[in-house]
Amino acid sequence: MKSTSRHRWTLLPVIVLLLALCLGFWWWQNAYGTVGGNIALEKSLWLFAALVYFFLIPCWLWRDPSLDAMSRKLCGLFLAGFTLRALVEMPLLLLTHIWRCWHGIMHDAIMLAFVVIFAAKLKDVVVRKFAFLLILVLLCEGWNAWMFGQLGSPQTGIYFADDSARFAFINLVTRWELFACLALMAAWLGSYLK
Repeated sequence: MKSTSRHRWTLLPVIVLLLALCLGFWWWQNAYGTVGGNIALEKSLWLFAALVYFFLIPCWLWRDPSLDAMSRKLCGLFLAGFTLRALVEMPLLLLTHIWRCWHGIMHDAIMLAFVVIFAAKLKDVVVRKFAFLLILVLLCEGWNAWMFGQLGSPQTGIYFADDSARFAFINLVTRWELFACLALMAAWLGSYLK
């Protein structure tokens, strides 16, 4: 049990490191980034939240030996779905500019359906709670992509909402999403680390 507890607690420094990397990316992108345009602080923090919710925690839960096999398998499948997206999306964004916001929205919808279908079947309470948080974050992510698609487009080489007036509403919405999603993540982490 001590080993499992230690494994769970090591998640916290990994989250802090990921936050530092995302803040570093925010600084670098605005100072030196040549691909994607400037990025608002809110969007860098949303990137952090998305990476934690879609990659880090699912990977952590998938590898947590104290969880039941079905919970681990479903977390692994969710992680695989987002890993596949990253493997497709990144080259399309960086090399071809053919990625569109609706591609991400469709992927979010597929992953949302996956989580909704399987959330009720999860036996582990901590993983079930996380699945419900994923539903919220996927809805926010899809809405963010839709709003961004109304004002910008990866087709033009702009991948991020910046601090300009045209993205002010998106950044305001993102602030509220961050408040909710990060507060809920902290509460969930509290229950996971017990």
